[in-house]
Formats: sequence, structure tokens, C-alpha cells
Amino acid sequence: MMKKLFCIILMFSLLFSGCSKDEKQEVKETAVVESDDWKYGGSIQLACVPVDTLNPLITKHASVSDFLSLIYEGLFECNADHTTVPVLASSCSASKNNTVYTVKLKSGIKFHDGSTLTSDDVVATLDYIFLYEGNYKSLKNNILLYHATSEDTVSITLKKPIADFANCLDFPILPAKLTGDDFLEENSNFRPVGTGMYRYDRAEDYKSIYLKQNSSWHNEKKPYISEVNVQILSDADTIIAAFDAGIIDVVTTSWTTPSDINLTSSIYNTFKTEQNRFTYVGINCACADFDTVEERRYLSSAVDGAQIADDIMLDNAVVAKAPLRDSVYFNIEDDSPKSSEKISKPKSDEDDSEVILLYNSDSKTKERLAHTLKYQLENKGYSVSLDAKPFDEYVLKVLKCEYDLYVGEINIDNSGNLDFMFGESRSAQNICAYRSEELYNFISNLNSATSKDSRAVVWNNFKKYYSETVFQIPLYFSDGCTYVNNQVSGELSPNLSKSFSGFENLYVNTSKNVK
Repeated sequence: MMKKLFCIILMFSLLFSGCSKDEKQEVKETAVVESDDWKYGGSIQLACVPVDTLNPLITKHASVSDFLSLIYEGLFECNADHTTVPVLASSCSASKNNTVYTVKLKSGIKFHDGSTLTSDDVVATLDYIFLYEGNYKSLKNNILLYHATSEDTVSITLKKPIADFANCLDFPILPAKLTGDDFLEENSNFRPVGTGMYRYDRAEDYKSIYLKQNSSWHNEKKPYISEVNVQILSDADTIIAAFDAGIIDVVTTSWTTPSDINLTSSIYNTFKTEQNRFTYVGINCACADFDTVEERRYLSSAVDGAQIADDIMLDNAVVAKAPLRDSVYFNIEDDSPKSSEKISKPKSDEDDSEVILLYNSDSKTKERLAHTLKYQLENKGYSVSLDAKPFDEYVLKVLKCEYDLYVGEINIDNSGNLDFMFGESRSAQNICAYRSEELYNFISNLNSATSKDSRAVVWNNFKKYYSETVFQIPLYFSDGCTYVNNQVSGELSPNLSKSFSGFENLYVNTSKNVK
């Protein structure tokens, strides 16, 4: 009897459960989308050398700055192509001559202590930078005046025009209530308070620093990882060894170059970022061997930048054609055919006089580079003597022009301002002992340009002049790397401002997805 009743019920359910084509489509469209809630939670292991201070404006250690960038944020971040990304600011406008920048803040952003971000905090942070010796000296050199024009607006006046100065406003913003004691390295009571995705929780002396997820972070995308454990290790080599052993999950090259890091393990993912770290051969244009364009062109023809980038930097660099990367937003790719003209050695240089090549002996990479340059130049008929000096002595000799050639490296300003290299004044001798009214005008016009098109025109004219006069030989731009243990998933997006940009996208397997 029960079997018969079941058959009747089944027959009626089939007769009356039919639905139209539209109704079927509606059911399909309301299907449940799988959630990624399982990604949330867990902890990640970072590392730093012994902490000098947790104040990001004055710490001298790059590994400390790296993890503090999870606590603090800047007004903007800078992409590799020199475009600006708003973070705490909503907008930035420049005056017609690029000397006054007006920054408007996003509303409702909270510090970790619950206070609201206002223009007073931005002004106070600039006060801190000007009052105390720290990491942002270039701001002191460029800014003339700054003040709050309203609760959410700050005006910054520069000493001279600089295009894209908003890219330099990536310094961490601190609350306005700090005192002078907070800028003493020996102040062990300093507790970092920022607006970032993680807040400072606690520390175990000489062992670890713990960060907790900031539940009030203003970004719509909340970080997956709940806790960050920063292990304090004795030195940089120990950090690399700990990462190699799988004890540390993430490590950056912010304090070195990738070619100086030797990892034996291959169980990690690499996230590269283009940097503004420009390596070149400086030529003493005042010395008799290189005081003519013909002599410098022949010298330049002896240097194979592509080979150097491959052999020395091991795929962690791109060949440089000028002091800014080809990827900057205002660069126009030059498709014109390259000249294959053979450059002959000037008659005045046929005497094989000795050339002195100065380099910084503290850097293993620079030492390898110097020996490679020596080999290339000697193949072209030069007699080369290497002058290896520790960093402080090396810098002094460069400033005094006590060299024929030197291996140089400069971190170009995020705005692309080349003033400090080539155009401090019309009459001043720049870092290559080269004076030129025309060069000064190029740099001045580049800083005054207010549109992509106008800047592109000036830049391409400068590049032509730069390649023809050869007062400097560009070699390469090194890439930065952030290495992540492959037990950690997700994608980082490091940029010119932060090695840990995109940290909110990393996640680890938690108990939620363990079956």
C-alpha cells in the first residue's frame, strides 16, 4: 500500500513541477556563488634585524621599514611607470608651473587609536621630517612652505617646479600628538600608531613583534591574514637563511640587490618590481682623455650594457638608455633604426694612457661590475687600473672628481626629477664634471611640463642630447624582488613606494579548509 501511495505522489510531482524556460533560467541565475571565507585567518612570519626604533621616519633599517609599512600609510603610492595611486589622499592638483600642490584627504579614515585623520596630521608629519634627522631628506631640499587650508586639505609650495611631485608624498603619516621623545632611538616606549591594514599589538623583547589585523581599515578589501609575527634576527644573512629554511615566509631585497642573495631552496614565488635604482659609468669630462664628444663616444662603444645586465644582475635588471626607465608614462618608444656606424678611436687617444676606474668595494655586485668593465675596456684598447674604495672614501673621491671613470648608482626620485644629477644651477658642475646651459634647460623644462604630451616632447629631446653628448654611460636599472614562501598563496604587487604593496591579497591555509 505504501509503495502504491509513493508512486502516485511521484507521478503528481512530475506533472506539476514542470516550469517554463524563463523560470528555469531564473533558477540558474540565482545559483549560490562559492565564498572565499576560508582564506581568512592564520598568521604569517616576517623578519627584521634588531630594531633601532619603530618610528618609520627615523629608522635606519630597511627590514624594519618594510614591516612598518603594514602599520603606516602615505598620502600616495607610486607605480613603476610613475603614475600616482591615492591612498590616504583622494586627489592632488598642481599649479600651472608645478610649484604649488594641493592635496585633499579622504574622509573618515581612522588611526589605530580611534582618532580621525585630518590635515593637521599631515602638517605635523612634515614638521617631524623637518625637525628631526631621518629618511626623507629630499623633502627638505624641495619644499619651501606647507600649511593646512582646511580640515581635509593641505597646500605644499616647492622651491622650484617639479612635475609629478605627488609621487614623493608616499612618506608615512603619523598622528599629530607626538613629542620629541618619540624621535629618540633609545625611546623603547614608542608604540607605532598608523592607519594601515595592521596595528601594533605587542612585542617580546629581542624576539618578536606581533601585529593584528586592523578591523577598521579604510580599504574595501580587507586583508586575509589575521596576524603578522615579525621575528627579530641577528643580521640580514640570518634572515635570508631563515627564509631559505622555510622559517620566514616573506623577505625583500629593499636593503640589497637580488644578485647578492643566494637562495639554495626553490620553494618560493618571486614578485619583481621595477625600481629607480640607476647604475651607470660616470665620466670625468674635465680630464684630458674624455674632454671631447668623440673620445666619450668611443669609450661608450666599448661598454656592453646588455651583457653586464645579464651577467652581473642575473635577469634582475633591464638595460638603461637614459636615467629614467623606458616604462615611465611619458616615454615614447623610439622605433627609428639604430645607427650601425663603426666608431673609430680618436687619434689623440692612440697612446694607451692608463684609465682609473673607481668603485665602491663594499658592494660585491659593484666589484664584479668593475672587473667586467675593466675586461670590456681593455678589449677596446684601454689600459685600466681599478681603484677600490669603501663607501665613505668612494663618495668623497666622486665629489672631488678624483677619478677618470667611476661606477655610480643613484636612486632616482619617484617624481623623475633629475635636478640633483644634472641641473642644480646653470653654472654648477654636476656629478659627471659636465657643464651645459642646454642640459640645464632640458631639466628645467622637464620639471615645468604640465601634461603627458609636453613632458614627452621634452623628455625625448633630452634623451637625444644625452645619447649624443655621452657625458655618462647608462648601464642598467636593477629590479627589486619580494620572495614569498609558496605555502603562502595570493599575489603581491610591489611598487616604487612599498615592497609589501598588495599584502592584503596574501593568504594561508587555515583550519577552515582542512578536511
